[in-house]
Amino acid sequence: MNSKSVITVANLNNTSALAQVQHAGASDLNGDQVTLILRILDRTGSLLRYKQEMIQAAQLNVDALRESKAGDEMLMSTWTFNATDGFTVVDGFVKLEDVTPLDDQNYDMQPEDMTNLYDTVYTALTDPLAGIVAYADSLKKSGIRVKVTVLVLTDGEDNRSRIDPGKIKAITGANEGYYFCLMAFGTGFAQEAARDMGFSNVREYNATKGELRRMMGEFSKSQVRASQSTIAPNAFFN
Repeated sequence: MNSKSVITVANLNNTSALAQVQHAGASDLNGDQVTLILRILDRTGSLLRYKQEMIQAAQLNVDALRESKAGDEMLMSTWTFNATDGFTVVDGFVKLEDVTPLDDQNYDMQPEDMTNLYDTVYTALTDPLAGIVAYADSLKKSGIRVKVTVLVLTDGEDNRSRIDPGKIKAITGANEGYYFCLMAFGTGFAQEAARDMGFSNVREYNATKGELRRMMGEFSKSQVRASQSTIAPNAFFN
């Protein structure tokens, strides 16, 4: 099942476009267990000079997971966000071979640094049609064993959202078996943002050339380990 549909929601008061997001159905899976990976990636203007590196790093992540033993049991959905366009769903949950690569069109940027992180994360978690919680619950009801990883990668703290991060924390607290991960391209803001959202796995990196590839490499290794074994929800990167 390949969605190949890019859904952009610019007006956060009207998310009806998310009804068009397509996910793989239980019958599309290779067995009775699956790992869902939700990537929420920053594309604000402050990342413009690292755009090509982000595109490469995101693809290296997909390739590494595809090559793992559990690769055929993984589904991935990718969302991107900036304040100008709101957020974009590049793919619903699809098999790794069907993941749409980031490129200059679906990972375009505007010359502004406003970050609507919380709005995007909240919607990606809670939307009844496109969000990960409802989708995971639907698979469980079909008898599928589900593991869930949510990755947020950003280079700055939120400065535009209308959603209170406490609402996100309520969702993360109600889904204790999920791996909630925040990877910061830059230092000084990640611990507070993670605490506000209830994300228990945090990594900070310097905002310099080569670090995005290193970040995605660490995420890939940690995801493979989490997919093949049982680890504590707050020990994803350990």
